[in-house]
Amino acid sequence: MEIWLKSEPVFKGRIFSVRTGTVRLDDGQTTYREVVEHPGGVCVLPWTGRSVILVRQFRIALGHDIIEAPAGKLEGPDDDPEARGRIELEEEVGFRAEHMTDAGTIYGTVGFCSEKIHLFVASGLTTVPVRPEPEERFERIEWPVETVEEQLRRHTLQDAKTIVLLERFLRLLRENRLP
Repeated sequence: MEIWLKSEPVFKGRIFSVRTGTVRLDDGQTTYREVVEHPGGVCVLPWTGRSVILVRQFRIALGHDIIEAPAGKLEGPDDDPEARGRIELEEEVGFRAEHMTDAGTIYGTVGFCSEKIHLFVASGLTTVPVRPEPEERFERIEWPVETVEEQLRRHTLQDAKTIVLLERFLRLLRENRLP
């Protein structure tokens, strides 16, 4: 276990903050740490009963488009992940879900980032107007299960949260655990 001896926030942005400082290791030794503090997020896979809905989005950090499941940032410690997932589902791909099946949580970059991502499969979908944030740009993609399996088999997807969620979706589907 590590314990902060001294830490200070060195950056506070809209999406994350950065804290640096000194920690004591379990053997008493001290070392330096840099931590990205993130409020967490959600990632939701819409399931129509025949296909899944994904989005293609340009990511400036990567410098190219990437295919992802709809996702968003929690707005604070009291933000309910399922409720936030429902909001992101409506905003990004224009669906309201009757069912939100919990597919677990993941940490994407455990070495320096606290972001915890809550995963859901949305089903029983009803179409509603898409309401993206003014700065968001998406291309909606629809894939049948066979395409999902092929893309995973060929390792063409690159977004970790989406890969994990698609793998968990396929398991839930095989086990008949989706409404």
